[in-house]
Amino acid sequence: MKKLMLCTISALVLAGCANDGSVYRSDVYSAAQVNQAQEVKVVRIISVMPARVAVRNTSERSEGGQVGAILGALAGAAIGASVSSSSDAVIAGTIAGGALGGISGRGLSGRAQNLVDGVQITFRVGDKIYNSAQVGRVCEFRAGDAVMISPSPNETRIQPNNPYGCGR
Repeated sequence: MKKLMLCTISALVLAGCANDGSVYRSDVYSAAQVNQAQEVKVVRIISVMPARVAVRNTSERSEGGQVGAILGALAGAAIGASVSSSSDAVIAGTIAGGALGGISGRGLSGRAQNLVDGVQITFRVGDKIYNSAQVGRVCEFRAGDAVMISPSPNETRIQPNNPYGCGR
């Protein structure tokens, strides 16, 4: 029984890893964006300020709930079988364990949104000044020229222009 509880807790902790937002970085591309021509501009970064970006944690919470429900159902069935030899006790334990495990799994998987490190980049393109919030660290950017990729009209992906600013 102790081993089952330890396995349950370990699985829920692993399933509950929060979304760290790294998929939203400007230097991360989906498979559909690979080998595609995208508009590029050279922009002049004027300032870089820290920001916090709220990223959804939906899939991690869903996975945590599913793992919790499965492990809870297994634990409930084991408890039901140890309490009584009746199949009704096993079924009741499985249902109750699955429900409680699902709730616990979602709860251990964190909030619906996580705050991750980001940057506010103020930049100039021609005579206009813009601001773009992105996932990343302030040390990855500096004032000066940078490459901006625009896969869509309103999307700005300013590439880090200080590659060793955060250390190696």
